[in-house]
Amino acid sequence: MKAMVLAAGLGERMKPLTWDRAKPALPLLNRPSVLHLLEHLARNGVDQVAINLHYCPDTVRVLEPEIRALGLNVFFCPEPTILGTGGGLKNAEEFLRDGTLIMANADFVTDCPLALALEHHRRSGALATLVLTPFQEGTEYGAVEMGDDHRIVRIAGHPGPGTGKPRYHFTGIHILEPAIFREIPPAVKSEINREIYPKLIERGERIVGYVHAGFWRELGTPQRYLQGSLDLIRLGDAGYMQKMRLREGVYSASPLSSLQGSIEPAFLAGADLQMSSDSFAAEVVLGNRVVLGRQSRVVQSILWDSVRIEESSSLTECLVASRVTIPARTSLTRRVVLDEASYRGDRGKLERSGSLLLASF
Repeated sequence: MKAMVLAAGLGERMKPLTWDRAKPALPLLNRPSVLHLLEHLARNGVDQVAINLHYCPDTVRVLEPEIRALGLNVFFCPEPTILGTGGGLKNAEEFLRDGTLIMANADFVTDCPLALALEHHRRSGALATLVLTPFQEGTEYGAVEMGDDHRIVRIAGHPGPGTGKPRYHFTGIHILEPAIFREIPPAVKSEINREIYPKLIERGERIVGYVHAGFWRELGTPQRYLQGSLDLIRLGDAGYMQKMRLREGVYSASPLSSLQGSIEPAFLAGADLQMSSDSFAAEVVLGNRVVLGRQSRVVQSILWDSVRIEESSSLTECLVASRVTIPARTSLTRRVVLDEASYRGDRGKLERSGSLLLASF
């Protein structure tokens, strides 16, 4: 079975972390985030995948050996100009048009049983099935309205006014019949949710929903990236994590002897961790070659590779990019932290503090 993964976005909501890489290449539990989605697709019967590229494309292309190691043949679809969710799909038509396919955004993780969603799609006779999740008040996610017969009657505010039907959130997973390609104009930017589906709904085409009530986390902002990472550790579902499991909620590629300080779940560490005996870490993802100095404290944070936390420093709800050294006796909360010497992105909204560049989230 074939799938399309949408990976061409600019990663604007994740800046400054995306200054030098595409969002799907950001580390998630110490491996590029898109690999989590691709592994899930492979587990569910996908063996060929198209990935569209635009921003920092080489940071995704370089993952080809790891993608193939998952059992997937990969076809990259460059977009010199971003074509959107509809145009990007149309651009990959030659590769995808020979059967039912899955299309998915690249910025989420889920345990959705895609085989069951596919069965639902085939029974319904739909042109498209959207995988949905229960609606939560107070979130910024848009609403999808669905009738009792699973037909979607409104998406992204269209067509027409609200229907009063039950509301759901869209997960970013589409199951599509190849006839969808006839509905998408070639070589122009188009958005499938805002433009293509509303026209099809008005025309009476069968666009249906499948509700997944299990695990789903969108990772498109720094706060969601942090919370989703910690929730993913708690889920403990990925096969590669089981090889590192030390106890419930604690995973480490470094030997147990490296965990000299105090740790509490959820905890995941990469290789070559150095941890002082009086340091403390809880609800964290630590990359490779991380050093936690004397009396340091790291809580609800993600540290990328080669980060060093000096003596008596404290981080709470922080995202720390690679090769950053946090000076002694520094206390930071809700900050994205970058190394001033190596950062080459836009500094317009960043605060400088010694050798650090800081952004709030």
